[in-house]
Amino acid sequence: MPNILIVEDDYQLRRVVANALDDLGFRYDEAGNGREALQKLCDATSQGDTYDCILLDIVMPEIDGWQVLAAVKNNPLWAPITVVVLTGYANEPGDVLKVAKYDGVHIEKKGHFIRTVGELLNRLLSAE
Repeated sequence: MPNILIVEDDYQLRRVVANALDDLGFRYDEAGNGREALQKLCDATSQGDTYDCILLDIVMPEIDGWQVLAAVKNNPLWAPITVVVLTGYANEPGDVLKVAKYDGVHIEKKGHFIRTVGELLNRLLSAE
């Protein structure tokens, strides 16, 4: 079963995403900011485990999503992890290109984005 890391500083939104992942049958862990996400990645690696996907917010305190994305994709142990950037802010035209530079997927937190995330995860992770 795929293991997903939800990185979102908005607790209520994190719970919405977590509930959707529960409904889809995915295993997941949660981080409330970028620093916590990097710690969870380190902890998983030290235990010989990994995440299959990271659902990553961009605008967060301490360490933002851009810094997390760069750290993940520049670490050979974490680089294979699929990153889905979920953001309601910082949607400049160059942001989609930044995400694509790291082989990530960009989804805006609007409308039925939870359904879109669920469909995307099912497609991306069904082969694993």
